[in-house]
Amino acid sequence: MALLFFSIQNAFRKKAVAALAVLGVAFGTALMTILFSLAGGMDHRVEGTFSELANRVTISGRDAIFGGLYLGMGTRPIPSSYIDTIRNIPHVEKVYSQVSVVMRPQNMDYVMPLFGYDTEEIHDLDNNPYNRIIEGAAPSNEKEIIIGKSLQEYMSLLNFHYAIGNSYPFIIMEGDRAKELDVKIVGVYQTGNEVLDGAFSGSEKLAREIGKIPEGSVSAINVAVDGVENVESTAKAIQQELSGKKPELQVVVPGEVLNPVRNILDVLGKFLMAVSLVAVVAGGLSIMVVMLLSVINRMREFGILKALGWTPANIVFMVLVESLALSLLGAALGVALGCAGLAVARVLIAEDIAALSWQVTVSVLAAGVLIGVAGGIYPAWRANSAAPVKILREI
Repeated sequence: MALLFFSIQNAFRKKAVAALAVLGVAFGTALMTILFSLAGGMDHRVEGTFSELANRVTISGRDAIFGGLYLGMGTRPIPSSYIDTIRNIPHVEKVYSQVSVVMRPQNMDYVMPLFGYDTEEIHDLDNNPYNRIIEGAAPSNEKEIIIGKSLQEYMSLLNFHYAIGNSYPFIIMEGDRAKELDVKIVGVYQTGNEVLDGAFSGSEKLAREIGKIPEGSVSAINVAVDGVENVESTAKAIQQELSGKKPELQVVVPGEVLNPVRNILDVLGKFLMAVSLVAVVAGGLSIMVVMLLSVINRMREFGILKALGWTPANIVFMVLVESLALSLLGAALGVALGCAGLAVARVLIAEDIAALSWQVTVSVLAAGVLIGVAGGIYPAWRANSAAPVKILREI
């Protein structure tokens, strides 16, 4: 035990050298903490969207953008009468319509989705934005809307802040003419579905006015199936039932449309992990270099210790403990710096942009232990090679 405490104290005898080693490990583990947490945050968002869409089927026009994922946006409306036909198909639990349009904020060059809802029709749906308001209130008339949490965060990154209670001008088209429409944002919602949370939501009447969608037509029809295992068969049954209808339709399982996105995020997650491992290896090399220089400068000390009765195991143990102490301190500092960086990111970007779990923390600290052991092996071997007779002759 005395040797352990002596070794730990000895690790910090040369403060400048110790600080260099600690900072090298801290940089690697801080980067590891941030990147692993960012990957976890992305996975959390994607999984939330998948869970919301797992038992869904969407029917929209053939030319709807993103394969109908954006609920019929960008396509010709389809008859709402199809809803009665779909309700009679086995395993269909709920059916509701969607009126989806786009709005362009004044003085901006891009458009934003607006999902219009018949509040009576979707009142009992769990993923209804009106039931997932986290700030403010639901719209009380057709000139009020609510904004998805993700869209609000995206716009904040562009230095454009949508505040509850304020009215904002949007540009809509009436034939070949542009018209300004003022709408008031009264609430913020978060469903866990990035498709819905990256848009505005409001009344069906407002969406019809903006998109010039007549009564009896909708942008898309959403179907909730009674079980995930029945989604594919239900989609095929709907496809057969509506086959040959005009305008041409597409029946989409949103979960399948999002599979390429999941694959891309998996690749990105692996890339972030590779970057983290490179940073950690660099930290391990810094420990090895610092400890090796320390050992070379202390060869006389090791020779004298051996002459005084220290065993080779004592020398190896001391060097390994020194490197382990420096790496653990660096890992702890790295976790702290990583947490500080994540806190800043949550304020500036999004609250749920990263997910720091205890698994990430344990992994980073474990990496610190491995860095300490790996970085100290060669210096410990060099220290053990000190020859007492040769050292004493040089004194």
